[in-house]
Amino acid sequence: MVALLVEEKLSRLNRKEPAVSSVIPVGFSLEWSYPVIVRDGEIKDRSICGPRAALKYLHNDLTIRSGRTYWRAVDACNDALRYRGDIDDARNSFIAAYAECMTKLSIH
Repeated sequence: MVALLVEEKLSRLNRKEPAVSSVIPVGFSLEWSYPVIVRDGEIKDRSICGPRAALKYLHNDLTIRSGRTYWRAVDACNDALRYRGDIDDARNSFIAAYAECMTKLSIH
């Protein structure tokens, strides 16, 4: 049985198949130097402290979930969480998406 498992593993290595047990690092605990304060309802403010909270806010709480600025913020937060992008870029993109949404809502 052990020989069979070793042979199967060697066979995968020879075919250069991706390992099933590969780990993708994710920075769930990443936080910005300064939180972004957003208006949550009429009188309540809320602190968004990092890309994970920003992504959750973008998906669940932002009223307008479309447009280039919105998707840029989603991508930037995902990239920061996967250590593929700059955390400050994620913050700036989130601010831009939030500001654009608030501007569009105030026009209507």
